[in-house]
Amino acid sequence: MHCLRNSMKAKKLRSAFFSVLVLTFSFILVWNGFNFLVSFFSYAAVSPDSHQVLRVILYGSSNTPEGDTVSAKIAVLNRQGDDIAVIERSWPASFLAVDFSTAEFGDKIYSFPEKIYGTNSVIPRHAFFMNRRPGTNLAPYYLENRRCLFGNDEREQKNLYKIANFALSPFSVLITGFSKKYTVNLAACEAGIYYGVFVENGTLALRRE
Repeated sequence: MHCLRNSMKAKKLRSAFFSVLVLTFSFILVWNGFNFLVSFFSYAAVSPDSHQVLRVILYGSSNTPEGDTVSAKIAVLNRQGDDIAVIERSWPASFLAVDFSTAEFGDKIYSFPEKIYGTNSVIPRHAFFMNRRPGTNLAPYYLENRRCLFGNDEREQKNLYKIANFALSPFSVLITGFSKKYTVNLAACEAGIYYGVFVENGTLALRRE
């Protein structure tokens, strides 16, 4: 009898766990679908254009008792080429890379810098889902007060915010074909030289300024 009660209790716990799991997954799907619809109805009001989104200058790398570090200054730029924010610090690793997320609606592709981080590989390993890789999140520097500061005016900033909110969601890739992840590898950048990360017709390019 005692074993039977334990067995029934275990079944109830498994059932409760499964129910919570289903509800959580359903909520994620509904919420992500809502973000997608909001961004879908906003993209028509915003035309993506070619512009420089980041300015990068590497200071160099050094070896410490805790391991290698690489230092740099990263400026986030608006479409006019003005600084939105400047990040100056070091990261644990030998090289740097930047992850981007996109929202893609037909021939309209919107790219948003997501995270800069250190890597010891010339070819960074991808771990985009849930984006647990340690680094510096870039979105808080250009998303504020429900506006994306890449926009030229208030209306455009509000619409871009809705698009960015979908693109930067860790679950956006679940809606196949409308969001992708890309990495810009900064391993080839020389120290002391300014480089720019450019969005050009939906693609990302790294070159000297």
